Amino acid sequence: MNNLVIINETQTTKHKQTTRKRLIEATARLFAQHGYNGLTMRSVAEEARANIAAANYHFGSKDAMVLEMLRERVQPINHRRLELLNQARNHNSVKHLSTYEIFHSLIFPLGEEIAKNAKSRCSLAQLIARTFTEPVQFIEKMHHQFFSQIADTYYRELALSHPGIPSKEIYWHLHLAVSSMLGALAQHRRLYDFTQGNCEENEVFPLIERLIHFVTHGFEQGINHKFDQ
Repeated sequence: MNNLVIINETQTTKHKQTTRKRLIEATARLFAQHGYNGLTMRSVAEEARANIAAANYHFGSKDAMVLEMLRERVQPINHRRLELLNQARNHNSVKHLSTYEIFHSLIFPLGEEIAKNAKSRCSLAQLIARTFTEPVQFIEKMHHQFFSQIADTYYRELALSHPGIPSKEIYWHLHLAVSSMLGALAQHRRLYDFTQGNCEENEVFPLIERLIHFVTHGFEQGINHKFDQ
């Protein structure tokens, strides 16, 4: 009898995990296609072949459901960023990291993730592109949950590597670097047409390497330029 209870509980747990995974994947697909305002908990449940009660049980609200989907995609990337940053610190014989090392740790994990899911209908690049059109309140909530802490980490690292540069200029040019990163990834699917066939959109790592060099040199030139205000 006890064995039967254990088996039933295990099967129930696996079923809940499978349902939750289907709901997360369905949320990613619909978010990539229609954005935050274009999906509902009901449409996600239908896409996942689940019922609305299951969606409510696992997430409770549309906000929580979308944010959990994004968390599952963003959190591993942020962990990888910190891992690369720590590796660079451990292998660096000088006091501070170079600008290239800092931006490599920030950008390279995105390339790794996009390469893993390049053919997916809800790839990371598509999700990034979609966030550009989302409501301001949702974007602010997403930034606070997933990016504010990592942004502070990179600001501090860049400030340490560029002593004497005003904090305002570090913030300005980190913002521009991140905007360049997100814009390049969001527009990556248009690369083939934009370059008249000279560059392929599946060339993820050539894009990433050029992007790292681009933001590295742009950042260094920018913080050392004398602006009027």
